This record gives sequence, C-alpha cells and structure tokens, in this order.
Amino acid sequence: MDKKYLIFPMLLLTPLALGADVVGKVQSMSGKGKVIQYLNTKTQQVEVLKFNDDTTLENADAFSDFTVNTKFKAKLDDNNLALNIKRVLVELPPELVIDTDELSELIEANQGLFIGDARPRSVFDVGHLPNAKATPATKLAKNLDWLPENKATPMVFYCGGVTCPLSPKAMKIAKENGYGNVKVYVEGYPAWKGDMYPSYVAPDWLEQNLNIHNVILDVRESQNVSVRGSVTLPSSELASMHETWNNEKKPVAERTIFALRDKKAPITLVSNADDEAAIEAYEILSSWGFKNVSILEQGIEGWKQASRPMDKALSELTYVKKPKPGALDGAAFAAAVKGGEALIIDVRDDNEVAKGKLNASIHIPLETLDQNLANIPKDKPIIFHCAAGARAALAYTTLIKLGYSNVQYLDDSFVDVVKENGIKLI
Repeated sequence: MDKKYLIFPMLLLTPLALGADVVGKVQSMSGKGKVIQYLNTKTQQVEVLKFNDDTTLENADAFSDFTVNTKFKAKLDDNNLALNIKRVLVELPPELVIDTDELSELIEANQGLFIGDARPRSVFDVGHLPNAKATPATKLAKNLDWLPENKATPMVFYCGGVTCPLSPKAMKIAKENGYGNVKVYVEGYPAWKGDMYPSYVAPDWLEQNLNIHNVILDVRESQNVSVRGSVTLPSSELASMHETWNNEKKPVAERTIFALRDKKAPITLVSNADDEAAIEAYEILSSWGFKNVSILEQGIEGWKQASRPMDKALSELTYVKKPKPGALDGAAFAAAVKGGEALIIDVRDDNEVAKGKLNASIHIPLETLDQNLANIPKDKPIIFHCAAGARAALAYTTLIKLGYSNVQYLDDSFVDVVKENGIKLI
C-alpha cells in the first residue's frame, strides 16, 4: 500500500514507600505538568506519579512514548517522584513479528491474508486496519469460528501497540488450535495510524452513532444522497486547501475544516469502496493533526445495500463535543467568567500566563496544585482552565477525588473562547 504524501499527584489513595515499584497503564500524561495518571494494575485504583528532568527512561526515547494504555513499571521515591520509568514491551522471537511496512505490502498484495484485531470489539468498531476482523483475544478461545477454516491461511494479529499483550495472546490461541502460519504486528494500531495508513470504521457502529457528536464527511466529487447527517467536502477541495496552506506555511494547528477546533473529533469519511480519494482525504486530515479519522468500511455501496439511513448531504457542519463529566463549553465558560460567582483557576505555566490571563482568575500551575489546596475553598464554585483542556481536566479530577463537589473545567481552546466572547485579558 503506497503512502502519500491529565492527572496529578493528589490522586494517590495510599502512600508509597521509598523506592517503591508500581506497575500501571497510562490513562493520560501532562508533559508541562510533568505527571502521569495511570491505572495501578495491582490495586485497580487510579493513581498519579510525578517525573522530572532527572527521571530516567527505559524502552522509550521520550515521555511522549507513554501514550494511552502504555504499560509501564516505575520506581518511585517517598515524594511520589519517578526515579525510573520503563515501558513493558511485548517480547517475541523476531520470526514471529511483522512490521508496519511488511504488513502494508501484504495487504496491498491481497493474497488471502487474515488480519485479526485482538482488541475489544468496542475499540475495533471505531477504527481498525483494512480488511481486519474482530477477534478479541479475551473471547477468542471460545469463538474459534472467527478464524478461517483453512489452518494454513497466513494470519496476523495486532492490538494496541508495543506494550499490549492481546495480540500475542491471540497468536498463542491460534497456534494451539493448529494454525501454523501466524505472526504478530507488535507495533499495532497506534503505529499504523502514526504512519498515516488508512483506518476503517464499522458500518454497524456508525449507524448507531449518527449524531452531532460525530463528524461524517462525504468526500466524493458529487452525490445525490449520502449517509444521513453527512456533510459534503470533496477530496479535491481538501487537496487544494492543503497545497495552498503548504505554500503559505500555515501552522498545522490552524488547519481545519468548517472551523472545527476539536482535533480529537471522531471523523468518518464516506466515499466509494476502495476509493483513492478517501485515502487522500484521510492522509490530509491526519497530517493536519486530526487524531480520530477513519474511512467508512465497504463504502457508500455497502451502506446502501444494507438499507442504512440516507439523506441528501449537508453543506454545513453541526458538531458538538460529546459531554464529559465536569466539562464546560465555551459559551458556559464565558457566562461563568462574566457572572463572577465562580473562582476561576488558571493552571497553565508561567510563560503562558505572561501572554495574557483573565483579570478575575488566580494562577496555580498544575504542578503546584497540591501545594495550594488551602487557597481553594470547598464552599464556592471552582472552574479550571488551561490552554486546551487537558491540564484543566486533570485539575478537575484531582479536586473531585479530594471531596470537592462543585468543580468544572473548560474543555476547549482558552484563547479562542475568550476571543469569540469578547473577554479581555490582562
């Protein structure tokens, strides 16, 4: 296949001894706040560790390698500071492993390869490799009919990346049941997406999620009808925008469609099956920083044949970010700021605040929140904000865990919200 072109120390529920070892799975990470929120695999509790510039890493080049669901081991001191963090990598003999480029070539060759997605079905539905079949490793042993009848069929299993044990587990089950030509794509779905190879969404899932929380783009050049709720945006227009913005050297962060600020918005691309236009649109949007882009599996033809909901494509997008506990949209945040009843806490760092802050807000950087709890009353509404929402969400979770009940946070771009609502910064 050709390629074209969070989380804070106060969440700990039990103290840790000097030099304690913990094993966990990353839930989120704040590089600026220097903290990792994780699920402790032993206690099944949500906990947080701190790190600093002296923290050493193993099996990782940078903290950015600790993406969601990464399994790790860490040695902590008595201040909950990580002295060392090690990614727990899947270890298999080289002859059982296939890499991204090799897998892409096999898919392109189209010679009867069976690709099994060992992740839970709910994860598979919203994004998976082309032609992959859902084969959740936790259920595979009791559902061997998911596998091909011919046990000589070449097979590849994948899951959530280099620390995910589900694909090796699926391979083991297949081999124990007589399948002899089995490999594991250890790099998994994150690497596939990272290299901008196409991802596909299950039609059954999309039919159940035709709502304002999902963006559906029909990228065909013309259409009479399309998936219900889709917006028309031909891939040729995207390509033209891409070329123009490349020539203008427009920052990736500013490249968007229909003024869509949420780069994590779920986006499904609709086109004809095996249409290169959909792959081109996928690559362009992915290069613009949109994280959750996928192509409709089986295309518009499969959608029609299954008699799924259809309508004339729209010309304007209506999208609302799916609500999260404690999250405020821009309008509600602006109203709260102007109302003056809530305590607004800015958890950005000093350099960000120096460029402009709310007159009525107080500044408590995320990494110092645990040292400033005395300044945060429990009898007054509290609203956190940062630059884009991640650190504010972390601060919100921290206070909720500590017994605060009237806490919210801005889940949007702070700069854009204040600009759109005429709020002046000092």
